[in-house]
Amino acid sequence: MPIPQVIPIPTKKPTDPWVVGKRAGWKIIDASTLTADRSVTFDVAIIGTGAGGGLTAEMLAASGLKVVLIEEGPLKSSSDFNMKESEAYPAMYQENLARRTIDGGVGILQGRTVGGGTTVNWATSFRTAPQVLEHWQRVYGLTEYTKAKMDPWFAAVEKRLGIKPWTGAINANNGILSTGLSRLGLSWGIISPNVKGCAALGYCGLGCPINAKQSMLVTSLPVAMARGATLYTRLRAQNYTFNTAKTAITGIVCDALDPSGLRPSGRKVTIKARHYVQATSAINGPALLMRSGAPDPHGTLGKRTFLHPSASVGGFYNNDIAAHSGLPQSVYSDHYLDNVPLTGTPGYKLEVAPLHPVLVAGGPTYFGEQHASLMKNFNKYGVTISFVRDGFMSESVGGSVVLRADGSPGLDYPLSATVLESIRQSIKSQGAVHFAAGAQRVFIGHIDAATQGYTDNASFQAAADALPMVSGRVRLNSAHQMGGCGMSADPTKGVVNGNGRHHQITNLSVHDASVFPTSLGLNPQETIWGITARNTAKLALDIYGIRNCTVTAPAD
Repeated sequence: MPIPQVIPIPTKKPTDPWVVGKRAGWKIIDASTLTADRSVTFDVAIIGTGAGGGLTAEMLAASGLKVVLIEEGPLKSSSDFNMKESEAYPAMYQENLARRTIDGGVGILQGRTVGGGTTVNWATSFRTAPQVLEHWQRVYGLTEYTKAKMDPWFAAVEKRLGIKPWTGAINANNGILSTGLSRLGLSWGIISPNVKGCAALGYCGLGCPINAKQSMLVTSLPVAMARGATLYTRLRAQNYTFNTAKTAITGIVCDALDPSGLRPSGRKVTIKARHYVQATSAINGPALLMRSGAPDPHGTLGKRTFLHPSASVGGFYNNDIAAHSGLPQSVYSDHYLDNVPLTGTPGYKLEVAPLHPVLVAGGPTYFGEQHASLMKNFNKYGVTISFVRDGFMSESVGGSVVLRADGSPGLDYPLSATVLESIRQSIKSQGAVHFAAGAQRVFIGHIDAATQGYTDNASFQAAADALPMVSGRVRLNSAHQMGGCGMSADPTKGVVNGNGRHHQITNLSVHDASVFPTSLGLNPQETIWGITARNTAKLALDIYGIRNCTVTAPAD
């Protein structure tokens, strides 16, 4: 059966900063090569190299501090990126792209590589919505998180990371969303990706082979390394050690992994620092604190962990869509967020998702001729997605991080009735968009839906109304993990304060999406960067007496 041709990687590839850096003597230790235990000391230990960890490292290393970065995943850079799904998913995603909630109801797409999710995401960036910030101020006492006070931090990271509205071509997959919404009289907008010199190859989720995506891999981390930071890869942070009162961390014990990056090799690395910055995600971060027996006097650790449960709707078109090609996300709609109250039945955002052969072939429950037909007509399918903004009503409590028997993290994520109803409405909205855009057949991602799809909107809407919205039957995924170490001025409502400092542990900060008190209703990376920039500057001043620690835009 024909498989769509992968867009060729440009023959003239840009310089790989990691190749140059290794030649220049950057301090990079692949822990799988260690033959003995070791203990090392730094000013700051940063666990995780994604959006929060990467930017923190740049700012603190540039301020003259001795920084170490701990990364569980491998170092992969543009010299390694060949746009092959078979290699990228096992190498750079948590659990080989198979991480799911405990009941299996929601698939979790999460990076596990140097640069974290910024290396493998689709580059979509948004500032935190003002109404979300207002809710955080009112309910969690985060009085410094006003639009006026956060906008300068957002502006700084936008300049640093090339975030601005997309001016290139809107591919046909995104065109489904803009065309369908326009014909329905509904609003849509243009996304701002963090890219420079983007060639619209379409395979952002496999790592950018031309370094156009301004991920931590090609921006903040190289700056930190050039300023003397040390990077450990294939090193899993296992547990913190504490003083007797458990008011301060005395070290972090890490397991070196084997070359596969999956199992401990038996070697240990103990890292001591004046201050520790945890930037390990909303799932791995709470689990690290749980394994360590960290203080949790109010039972907030790992609680209020949010996903953006995302339902997809596919359309079959007469014309080629080629959803594997072009900038993956360039169009969005907040119509169903802006026109619903924040504390009512959750609203949802509409975007699209790229389609790649392995993901499509392994996704639907089709077999034999039906599966062959799907792949034969691969280029004629387009897909929209929705994701639900949750966490603003009293019953909107999200999920809980738990530890499995081996100490690895799991996410217990029951879906509330209001979230499930929002998912149903989002499916209905997406179906209307596809038919308005000219789809011949439209498919619902649900195990009980008609496998041949629906040929008119009325039938689609009736089916969506009748299908049971039950976890495990409606197909859901999420690339966004938030909460679990939530911010709150009140220690009874959160794990850290508004500066990201742990309420009980004096030398621990958290700089990642786990600090969000709610979900966002939008792609989280710019919110992480804005909050991290603010809190890193505050950390540098308060702990190290360093003034003018800030985000600096690169020279053109």
